Amino acid sequence: MKPITHTPMLSPTLAQAETLIGGQVSLVFEQGELQVLADQDSAKKNLEVNSEASDMCGVKIMGNAIILKGDTKWA
Repeated sequence: MKPITHTPMLSPTLAQAETLIGGQVSLVFEQGELQVLADQDSAKKNLEVNSEASDMCGVKIMGNAIILKGDTKWA
């Protein structure tokens, strides 16, 4: 199944993020006003590369991802 990239309007709770990701959430990229959350075990699960999320941040992101910007970022 092709990975999905979510860009929420509000900051998700941990439970919401885990549901969207489909696993244990990890902050996999942070730079300036951009944070990317993805499955902590994506490599072990052999998840497909998420091209959209990878292109946004310039690093390989696997599986579903959540893109947080501005007020939606986690502290």
